[in-house]
Amino acid sequence: MISWKHSFKKLEEEYETAKKKKQALDNLMSVGKISQSTYDLFNVEIAEAVTDIERQQKTLFEKMNGKMIELKEQIRTLEILLANFEIQHVTGEVNEETYQREINVISMGLETSRKELDLIKQAVKAVSSGNVIGELETEPQTLDSSESKEPGSTENTQNESEDIDAPKPKEMTLESKEEQQA
Repeated sequence: MISWKHSFKKLEEEYETAKKKKQALDNLMSVGKISQSTYDLFNVEIAEAVTDIERQQKTLFEKMNGKMIELKEQIRTLEILLANFEIQHVTGEVNEETYQREINVISMGLETSRKELDLIKQAVKAVSSGNVIGELETEPQTLDSSESKEPGSTENTQNESEDIDAPKPKEMTLESKEEQQA
């Protein structure tokens, strides 16, 4: 779990750095200290950095979702084993000593798996709800309605990992993040 936390923290730090650069660049432009061409040059660099952060975030979320699927299957298997031993114990197919030993091992496995699943869900939720990466707007906003999603576009399709209970990372603009914090 430590590697997940480290990856989340690293992405958050990289995002904060990009955010500070964007704010400084916007300030320089607004007070007239740099030209539009200089602004555009640095804005492209910041956009590339944010794109890389978003790519890393997506990869991390995919890994986390994969781990959650794996843990859910592991929990399901352990629950089946637990139920099987309980039934065998009640019917007298398994002696008390074997029953106690196996139930203890299975119960510890279940507890560990459930805790790890909860930790991963909490980490994903924390990042997706509060520390949003990918919200730094580096391109000018357009309100062109022709850019909206078409009902049959591939952007509306769901993949298997969306069946997971975990929230997805939110996409926000810098302005909406500042409004949220105010």
